[in-house]
Amino acid sequence: MFKAEINDTKLFKDSLQSISNLIAEGRFTVDDGELNLVAADPAMVALVDFSMKEEAFDAFEADEGTEISVNLEKLYSILRRANGSDDLTLELRDDSKLEVRIENGSTRTFSLPLLNMDDEDVPSVDELDFTVDADFQASVLSDGIGDASVVSDSVTIEAQEGSFAIKAEGDNSDAKFVIEEDSDGLIELEAADHVESMFSLDYLTKIMKADKLSDTVQVRMGNDFPMRLDFEVPDRLQIGFILAPRIEEE
Repeated sequence: MFKAEINDTKLFKDSLQSISNLIAEGRFTVDDGELNLVAADPAMVALVDFSMKEEAFDAFEADEGTEISVNLEKLYSILRRANGSDDLTLELRDDSKLEVRIENGSTRTFSLPLLNMDDEDVPSVDELDFTVDADFQASVLSDGIGDASVVSDSVTIEAQEGSFAIKAEGDNSDAKFVIEEDSDGLIELEAADHVESMFSLDYLTKIMKADKLSDTVQVRMGNDFPMRLDFEVPDRLQIGFILAPRIEEE
């Protein structure tokens, strides 16, 4: 059994936009009164770790362990039909369909078939041993990534005690964004070592669209290591992205 009502439609819609930019299909689960989703893109380059707390819903009735596997791109296409003033209801029907109702004077109803997903399709979120932990104003980090995308399709991110840098090199041009500790936009930086990793700008640009949800972003990384970016709406939801490093061919 699952039924959830959301008056803050924009919160859920913006979350699904960020997720569906990367992931086409995924499985929501109900755990400890929260709606969770962990899913990876087919190339296993990016992983999404999403959790929406019961307090974010206006009504939440669900059996513990309920699983809802759906096409996330189609779900977001439905949510795009909703305005911020609409009321949204998600409800399981006959354990075979997810019904989406959008209400504001009129009632519009959509149904999505549930997918069959094997357990191996749902990745685990392993504990990663990060050596750098930085908190940014999300708009500042977005600017640095946007600068890099002007000249290249990949970016090198470098961090050490006291500074954080985003660097990109193209055929005839380059871009470099450096922010020092205690500067506006860099809230906190802890770096046990000097680290450097390369990442796809296509993925990073899509991930940073989650700045609609939160004014701040936590970045954790290591040397030639995955990077995790977390956006949080306190007491309501958290969405994290783990991005694998890009390996430069010899």
